[in-house]
Amino acid sequence: MSDLEAIDKIARCYKNNNLSLSILAEKSELSDEFLREIQLCVDRKPGHKCLTIIVFDEYKDAEIQNPVLWLHMILDTCQGFEEAKDYHEWRKNEGYKDTPFFQSLYQQYAILIPRIRDIVGHKVKAIDSYHIEFGTNISEALRSYEL
Repeated sequence: MSDLEAIDKIARCYKNNNLSLSILAEKSELSDEFLREIQLCVDRKPGHKCLTIIVFDEYKDAEIQNPVLWLHMILDTCQGFEEAKDYHEWRKNEGYKDTPFFQSLYQQYAILIPRIRDIVGHKVKAIDSYHIEFGTNISEALRSYEL
């Protein structure tokens, strides 16, 4: 699957699961580490509450009014957690310091990410972080995607 098709798949996931995403107010203790909170809600599905997840946002993508981009950020966070064998590998892969905050965040992810995957499934994936880091045409397509 091409990266452009992956963006379309993220958008379909957003629409098909009746998701509603919002960026919560910036908190200085998070922004110092380039982190933001995204609230994910499922519309019209009984038993699902809103979930709030902390995501890495070095490039200020949370400021772009684009729920497909925000879902990508959530998926990228999920994948980073899922691909690491333990806390130490996750922390090193993500470039985080070994602090009580990140230890707690990892524990939160252990509970939260399976719940997110119950909603969005395991087949939908984030685009390769290379595109975001280097601002390729794929990252531009993601940032400018319109539903």
